[in-house]
Amino acid sequence: MLEDQNLLINQFFTLWAMLDPISHLPLFLGATAELDRGERRRAATMAVGFAFLILVFFGLAGQYLLHAMGISLVSFQIAGGIILLLFSISMVLSEPPSVEKVKAAASSNALNVAVYPLGTPIVAGPGAMLSIIILTDNNRFTLPQQMSTFGVLAVVLGILLAIFLLGDTIGRLIGRGGTNVLRRVMGVILAALSVNLIVSALAQWLNLPPI
Repeated sequence: MLEDQNLLINQFFTLWAMLDPISHLPLFLGATAELDRGERRRAATMAVGFAFLILVFFGLAGQYLLHAMGISLVSFQIAGGIILLLFSISMVLSEPPSVEKVKAAASSNALNVAVYPLGTPIVAGPGAMLSIIILTDNNRFTLPQQMSTFGVLAVVLGILLAIFLLGDTIGRLIGRGGTNVLRRVMGVILAALSVNLIVSALAQWLNLPPI
């Protein structure tokens, strides 16, 4: 029971750090700047729903796609951990994409904005897809645990949706400086989780006791 609780907590923080809801807020506001209030709320709801479907698809089918390509989960876990580590370092050391760039990529239509750039790549980006495949590894997690992972994903995306819907208010409260600080804190947490992922995969590969 305690082990399952620890697993859920670990997965929550992994997905929270990877999806980074607070840092996505300025990008959301920029992408929907040309929309009215109703269209903005509609775009937020559709974007999060679209991202959830994409990530669930990768959670369910990602491992089978890897198997079809002859890639072992241990190899993918090590490679994925390295990529997530590099991503987390960029979160700490670099600036997020500018609002101007996101505005330039966005369309004035709510559905188009919801699919691109909001649904993907802003919410369901490569890092999030990678994370969900690793967190639903068939060799490490039972079916109930995998379903719990999708539940955790739904919770994190639900929080993200709430942040989007309350975007103007939250943006005024924390400001751009607060957003950047939170982004860097999430980067440090994600870096620690990535290292743990790599070490666990290496231990499995070398037949060492779990770390």
